[in-house]
Amino acid sequence: MAINTSEFINKVDIGLKANKEFTRFYARFKLEGKVVQRVFNFIDKNWDKRTRVSKAKISLHELKESEQTLSDSITLDKISELYFDSREASNWTTELKKIYTIHIKKPLGKKKTKDIKRLHLDKLISELRKSGKSPQNANGCSPRTIKKIIVECLKPILQYAVDNDVLNKLPKFPEIKLNREKKRVEDALNKLTLLFRTINQLYEDDPFYRALFLFALYGRRWNEIRTIEWKDIDLANNSYVIRAENNKINIDQFYDLPKPIKEVLELQMSDKNELVFKSPITCRELSSPKTQIAKIRKESNIPELTMHYFRHIFVSAISTSEHISSTMLSASLGHTSLETVNKHYLSVDHQKSSENVNQVVDTILLGENNAK
Repeated sequence: MAINTSEFINKVDIGLKANKEFTRFYARFKLEGKVVQRVFNFIDKNWDKRTRVSKAKISLHELKESEQTLSDSITLDKISELYFDSREASNWTTELKKIYTIHIKKPLGKKKTKDIKRLHLDKLISELRKSGKSPQNANGCSPRTIKKIIVECLKPILQYAVDNDVLNKLPKFPEIKLNREKKRVEDALNKLTLLFRTINQLYEDDPFYRALFLFALYGRRWNEIRTIEWKDIDLANNSYVIRAENNKINIDQFYDLPKPIKEVLELQMSDKNELVFKSPITCRELSSPKTQIAKIRKESNIPELTMHYFRHIFVSAISTSEHISSTMLSASLGHTSLETVNKHYLSVDHQKSSENVNQVVDTILLGENNAK
């Protein structure tokens, strides 16, 4: 509620005014560019005027000390905690917390937020390039991982600190160039069709895993697959939704449901409130299906295959089609690049884009006669 300053007509001290009866006092001062305002209410106190004025001055002094201490001492750990609490609960928020804990907390967490500068960012990036936190990146994090750590996790935290007057201004962030060549998959078109045949043959009598890996083959992320529920799928209208809490841009994203996936899903309809791919053991979200991936890897003779590599194959195979623009492909995949979002997401129809992309994929996988 806004403070009605017209009530306070008596000047008591610098930054302190009182109402007509000297029972309420209005404090206002600036601290490092931040305006601090507070009302001290002594209406219920059985004090004389002199005592109320004295108490108001003491309260003003204590408020200044408190605000100065908060601004000077709040650490990055504390501001990150406040930032994550301010976000809506989602899988992406959980992932950001994990990224912060693994990569940022130890080198920067105890540092005062107001003292963080560009040199600290440069040092952190340098350390990430030298060594990672898992066997896959033991010799250094990839540019994509570094960008996720610095731009998608640390930068919003520091911006939150700026917005709350804990940090004077956002440090200039270094540009992190991605190695785009790593995304290109050799012979992607043949790999796409090979995996389609392999999945259908291996799981001919297992609609659960056939549907799961077909979702991956059509470009869906593993997190999107494992969190999708039956209520998210509309078989009648050939569509499905990746809910806001399960994607990176925190809005519901609607997509076209490919014909091969729809046919398999119709074989295993279940309770609408259940996960489509729940663990048969825990009845909760699946962990990564490593055993099944190993089977597909061996059968297809694609040793580099991972859940995310399905997506790389999909992108590389479809990006060569003259019928698919980069904007349409980006929308179909649900990319979260800030540049892509700023340029296209306000106007791009995810469902229509994915429908057009799926038509091209179905033409490749099913042949002209069976395509939509």
